[in-house]
Amino acid sequence: LGQLEMWRAKMDAAFEKIMAAGWLGTIAPGLRQGFQNALKLKEFASGSEVYAFEQDQPCLWGVASGGVHLFVAMNEQLPTLAHIAGPGAWFGDAHVVLGGGRAVRVTSFGPSSLYRIERGEIAKLASQNPDAWLEVAKLTAMNALTAIGAGEDLMIRDSRKRLVAVLLRLSGHRNNYQGTLPLKSVPLTHEELADACRLSRSSAAAILRDLVSRKVIQTEYRSIRIVDAKALEAGISE
Repeated sequence: LGQLEMWRAKMDAAFEKIMAAGWLGTIAPGLRQGFQNALKLKEFASGSEVYAFEQDQPCLWGVASGGVHLFVAMNEQLPTLAHIAGPGAWFGDAHVVLGGGRAVRVTSFGPSSLYRIERGEIAKLASQNPDAWLEVAKLTAMNALTAIGAGEDLMIRDSRKRLVAVLLRLSGHRNNYQGTLPLKSVPLTHEELADACRLSRSSAAAILRDLVSRKVIQTEYRSIRIVDAKALEAGISE
């Protein structure tokens, strides 16, 4: 009985976190209850694979605690870290809508708790309330807008501004259409950030050292802490 109560308490705490911000919290209460009833919680150890490239992935996934790295590999490019999702964020919508495997791989960073909602459960809910698919479409639009913003940021010619823009997006301070709370510390290496910005590692390292000297970020082991997001944002528009 004690273990059961502990598990229920953990489920309740995880649900409160994912409801605090993000897509699920934007749904009208009646329909949201239907999505809530379909939630299944799954635990992942640090570095675990949530799903792989070309894997059929029939679920929406939401981060209750911890977070995930999303890697993409379309066309001729090697796998690259494209985005980071923290608590409250949902992903996997394109797989649910289109079906089949896609060019995305997702892994957890740190011990993570993720909710999933299976495609079949969404279809069942939609048979009672057709707006269920409209809500999934809204999530797809949110994530598409974030992806469009990411593509636009990679066209910034100034390398420093481009790195700052990418760092702000990965931390949830920029183009965050789901409205999740920003990450205080961005879990990625300098090499991963350089690749995500399409910069050489030496160029990215020089920019990061300057940002540290200006006290707007702190570099830590395999992570970058955002100290002054407003100052970073102001630097892009200069």
